[in-house]
Formats: sequence, C-alpha cells, structure tokens
Amino acid sequence: MSDHDLTAVNLTSTGTVVAGRTRIRGIYNGSTGGTVVLKDGGASGTARFTLVMAAGQQCEFPGSILFETDCHATLTTTTSITFIH
Repeated sequence: MSDHDLTAVNLTSTGTVVAGRTRIRGIYNGSTGGTVVLKDGGASGTARFTLVMAAGQQCEFPGSILFETDCHATLTTTTSITFIH
C-alpha cells in the first residue's frame, strides 16, 4: 500500500465507487465469493479490471489502477466489497 492518504468505500451492490478521477489501490471482499468488474466511465464504461474473489479474499496492487472519469463496480454474487483509493 501507499504512504499517501487513503480512503475506503464499501459497496453492497453494483454502483459507483468514486465519482471523479481516482486510483484504486486495493479491494477486500468481506462477504461471499463472486466477481468484481471495475469500469471507467460508469456502468457502460471501459472495463479496467475483473477479479473473481473468494470470501474474505483481498487484492492489493503494487501501484494502482487509474480511473480517469470515475470508478464503477459491477458486483456479481458478492454483497460486500471494500475499495481502497
């Protein structure tokens, strides 16, 4: 993780993680397994990252994933994902 100020956002269903430019640095699955698709530009935007996660799994990036417009997450099956940005 970075030494910069970070913020956490938890989603319990598909939706916007961050409105505006951001960098996602980590993802934590606090519920059942499922798929997370992160898109730049809303629900119909460009997919930047897809991850199939097990319950309790975490994914930390050595850098970050840049979202120029916004970061939208489509959640399938899983019901509680925390994003660090």
